[in-house]
Amino acid sequence: MNLVSLSSPKGGVGKTTLTANLAHALKRLGHRVVVIDFDVQNALRLHFGLGFGEGRGFVAQAVEIDDWRRLLVPSASGIELLPYGEVSDAQRLAFESWLSAHPEAVAQRLGPLLNEPRCVVLADLPPGPSPSLTAMGAADAIQVAVLLADSASLSVLPRIEGGDFMGPGVRPYYIINQVDRRRRLSSDVADFLQDRLGSPLLGNVHRDEAIPEALACEQSIFDYAPASAAAHDIDTLARSVSRLLPSLQSHGVVAPAL
Repeated sequence: MNLVSLSSPKGGVGKTTLTANLAHALKRLGHRVVVIDFDVQNALRLHFGLGFGEGRGFVAQAVEIDDWRRLLVPSASGIELLPYGEVSDAQRLAFESWLSAHPEAVAQRLGPLLNEPRCVVLADLPPGPSPSLTAMGAADAIQVAVLLADSASLSVLPRIEGGDFMGPGVRPYYIINQVDRRRRLSSDVADFLQDRLGSPLLGNVHRDEAIPEALACEQSIFDYAPASAAAHDIDTLARSVSRLLPSLQSHGVVAPAL
């Protein structure tokens, strides 16, 4: 199934922005892309032109609707969204309780999308352990841990490698975000992680002011600064992700190597 989740044991790693830009990169490669937001902050929608007043989302109806394709929200970019939506505390708690009791339900309700050969579903998860993270394991998702090139990410790496975060037996892939080669600590940590992680490291994304500038202009990094280092990094990541997805490969829909 073509399901990719992005998570991190800690917040503040730029995961939501990275998810949105990766979605744009996969769309450019010719895939149908659906992005689902499991974070109560409901911020992912802002990266696709949905305003602050847009309250639509899947969480409020997730239990009653068996096929979540009915809840998709289109965007101007052609990427389809399942925003978290504006919900009450009671609705949030009910959704989390249901998901904890039925982690297999995500794969079932996303099933038609996950089995569509040219479709990629990206899941943006909240920081730390969560029912949605457990559901990704039940769905046999390709799980990606997002780290920063800093000491805090080094401190949580043993939790990921030891299975305490994603669960025993899960072998995640990694992305190092916001690498700043001008700063010695960032550069040294990035080099250490590259040596430590080896092939599960999908790549690095350099710290680039073009990324927040593109968001402020309500554009993708590829429209705002196509020649930027960040655009190149994210395109490379998208091609790496494409080559991991089994049903894309079985139908000959594999991104060519650079």
